[in-house]
Amino acid sequence: MNCDKKAFRKEMIEKRMSSVKDCSSCALANNIRQLKEYKNAKNVMIYLPVKNEADVSLLINDTDKTFLVPVMDGDDIYACHLTMQLKIGRFDICEPVEKVKMEKDEIDLVIVPGVAFDKKYNRMGYGKGYYDRFLKGMRAFKIGACHSFQLVDEIPSEPHDIKMDMIVTEREVWSRENI
Repeated sequence: MNCDKKAFRKEMIEKRMSSVKDCSSCALANNIRQLKEYKNAKNVMIYLPVKNEADVSLLINDTDKTFLVPVMDGDDIYACHLTMQLKIGRFDICEPVEKVKMEKDEIDLVIVPGVAFDKKYNRMGYGKGYYDRFLKGMRAFKIGACHSFQLVDEIPSEPHDIKMDMIVTEREVWSRENI
């Protein structure tokens, strides 16, 4: 794709920020709950949404899972048990006050936010590479969660970008079976 990555990222963030929050969070959570990858997962890393990201926080009501959230540590992310006491961390992202770390190889499923995703399973984040570094070499199944307008045919990507195993919106599940 001959597209300026920075300009595309800016356009998608503006579109997301101007989108109206609606009941799509319930539909998104229900679409994820129906997946065998979610049903079979014990340790699930989610994110707590900021800046009008697709909201997957309804999943934390599922009592048969251990939920983890990303915590910023310098230029890296690590997975931390989600607790009820949260504080505002780096980039205004909520994180647990008490940080109980979990090793990457213990995580079964990672639900990842993004600025945009494409139908080739590429993800575009904010451009700092935090998730790409965290996800590199992980065995966990990776689901990109987004609003339906964030799933496009193609986004600018680079060789170091980590592909998702599946993309889920409030309207559809885009899996390798769709190819």
